[in-house]
Amino acid sequence: MKYTRFILFFLVFAFAVTTAEFAGADEVKCPLCGAPLEGNENTDYQITFADGKTVSYGCPHCGLWEHAKNKGKIKSARARDFISGEWMDVSKMYMLSHSDAVPACSDNWIAFGKKAEAEKFQKGFGGKIYTFEDALEERGKQPSGH
Repeated sequence: MKYTRFILFFLVFAFAVTTAEFAGADEVKCPLCGAPLEGNENTDYQITFADGKTVSYGCPHCGLWEHAKNKGKIKSARARDFISGEWMDVSKMYMLSHSDAVPACSDNWIAFGKKAEAEKFQKGFGGKIYTFEDALEERGKQPSGH
């Protein structure tokens, strides 16, 4: 009877450990900072490379850096408007940097589809607004990490 309890306990323990190890195995993470993409959908930044591969980054902080470093290898890029959550072509967006709001990575970069919305957000949280091209240039000068 003692051995049966021990074996049962061991099997339950082994199952629990195995389940815990694999629970996060399907979790998709930003390839640059390692942050989980789930829960950061409103800051998602996607790059489609010339070879057809599409990669999601957790936020414009990571996406802009990758974009700047691989500019010639990129077919297209899109990001979510922080206010509406809608996908937009990044070349038509405005980026707010260094605000007090940190929705994903810090040093934060937040994408907006409309300049007026970026300005409203800036009034409450500070920061500097960039056009996409200016943001790409500025972020490219910075280190990849936080």
